Amino acid sequence: MLVELSKSDLHRAEVLGRDTVKICEMQGFLPRLENESQDRVKANQWGFKAEFAVARLFDLELPTLTVVTDGGVDLWMGDLSIDVKFTNAMRGPLVFDSMEKFKADIAVLVGKTDTHNILSVNGLVSREDFEKKAYKRDFGYGERLVMDESDLSPIEHLWFESLERNLKAREQR
Repeated sequence: MLVELSKSDLHRAEVLGRDTVKICEMQGFLPRLENESQDRVKANQWGFKAEFAVARLFDLELPTLTVVTDGGVDLWMGDLSIDVKFTNAMRGPLVFDSMEKFKADIAVLVGKTDTHNILSVNGLVSREDFEKKAYKRDFGYGERLVMDESDLSPIEHLWFESLERNLKAREQR
């Protein structure tokens, strides 16, 4: 599903990306970057853009700056925790360093398109399903756990789950 970000969202994501790297530098360490074709600021900015795309798609609270750590959770849909993962390809694999790094209930994969303000929200997977279906792959900097995008559930499944949760909450009132 393609999501168009507003100029405001793009600006906020760019500021958050710069601020994140600056805070790390002020703390005396540089965040890990294993992608030589992109600097750390740009990588963080694209990560925030991906989070904004998912937040806008599901009308969730927008991402904010976290100084220490987000604990592996980028967004919340009620009590459902979401880790938004970004790939520089429109269609690409979902990658985690390890199962210990997959802390949220689900992960949502977002890809880059040829248009700077449009992102592709590609699909989702639960932590349990990722653990069952992921395989190991070395991208040149150690083994990572990978799941092909074609194995993800369609993003619409999250929308249906959101509707079901809202309907159940209304019934309980």
